[in-house]
Amino acid sequence: MATILEHPEAEVLLDAATITPQQVNACSRRLRAFLPRYLSLFRRSEQRANATLILEGKFSGLDRKTSEPIANQAGVPRKPLQAFVGAGAWDDEAVMAEIRSHVRQEWADPRAVLVVDGSAFPKKGTHSCGVSRQWCGRLGKVDNCQVGVFVIYACRKGHAPLDRRLYLPKDWDEDADRREECHVPEEVHYQERWRMALALLDRCREIPHAWVTGDDEFGRASEFRAELRKREERYVLDVPCNTLIRARRRSSESVSGRSGNPPHAGSECWCVRARKARWRWRR
Repeated sequence: MATILEHPEAEVLLDAATITPQQVNACSRRLRAFLPRYLSLFRRSEQRANATLILEGKFSGLDRKTSEPIANQAGVPRKPLQAFVGAGAWDDEAVMAEIRSHVRQEWADPRAVLVVDGSAFPKKGTHSCGVSRQWCGRLGKVDNCQVGVFVIYACRKGHAPLDRRLYLPKDWDEDADRREECHVPEEVHYQERWRMALALLDRCREIPHAWVTGDDEFGRASEFRAELRKREERYVLDVPCNTLIRARRRSSESVSGRSGNPPHAGSECWCVRARKARWRWRR
């Protein structure tokens, strides 16, 4: 059975997302000019050095871009680099706040979009924080992976990350030994991903934007849609085809002499019945 990545449309998107070695080399040069603004947030010199090594390793030609191969390539001990990534005493929230400030300073656009996305990362082992058998969109099936929730800023000038949070499954939340081994903070507990997305969006609201968008993982949660309306956010969210919806009728309208709203129908059926004149293309 073909996976979602083997679908013709997916293959076209993947081809468009291919990055050449030349492009990566250019990114590496730009990275050196980009980093100073953020390195100042790391108080100790070894933290600044480790942050630089990790980022340069991510842009390198390594097959596995985890701490150990990055350390081996740089000729430095493995454990300090792993400790820096996994349990380093540096303020990651300060770094994310600086990213949001940087994006607002450079790209603020009242027509921009905040994209909410839940992305999974396949894993072989069972020791990475939050790893579990769960849906992995990258593989198109349930498999061993970590899942993160992200908010991305998309505007005419480009796109950039604004915030992120790692999803902690229920079995991890209740396992004190695994929490301690992976240095899970005491205040972090299991939370539905749509609630995580709301918390991240609340931290991004001051950045100018017009819309919030997301796939059906978030669109299917009626609570998420309701909370966006409370926040007076305009949104476009995908929903499963069997989602029950109905179009509200004006008070003056009636059907067969009866007033009120029509019965619910599946979103797929409703789209088929909707008059073509009611649809408009947005670019």
